Amino acid sequence: MPRSSGLRRRLSHLSALTLAVFLGASLAAAPAQAAYGPAQPVDIQLRGYSPSGYTTLVGRLVGTVRFDDGNSMYRLDLTLCRQSSYTSTKLTVNVNGAFHQWYSREDGYRPEACGGGHGLSGVVNADLPYSGVVQNIGLVYEGLHFSGSTATPVSRGAFYDNPFN
Repeated sequence: MPRSSGLRRRLSHLSALTLAVFLGASLAAAPAQAAYGPAQPVDIQLRGYSPSGYTTLVGRLVGTVRFDDGNSMYRLDLTLCRQSSYTSTKLTVNVNGAFHQWYSREDGYRPEACGGGHGLSGVVNADLPYSGVVQNIGLVYEGLHFSGSTATPVSRGAFYDNPFN
């Protein structure tokens, strides 16, 4: 009997250690959430021009861009306004000069920030992780101006630097 009692004691001790390790691992604090820096304003207005010199508002991108202090994520809070673009407007997001995401949205929401014109708008509210260090992002907003029988692509962009690096 002494042998089985010693074996039982060792198994009991091993089970207790295993349970303690699993409990300790499950109770470990989750990593701290990265904090976002100040919002950088975004306001890009697309305009089309007719041969006679008439200006048409094609689309407007308004909102903010924010970077996290861990340099691996950014946040977009943007409204894509389709003012008179012949097709839906498109937003391309580049990180460190390379393509990362694109959006084309129309959800029927038409905030005051969109200004005049016709058409719908869409909202992008997203935390976007990146596999490397986010040094900067570039936003390129595109629409299609139609004048008479001529369709002309219109685009403008803006660049936002990460203040944390």
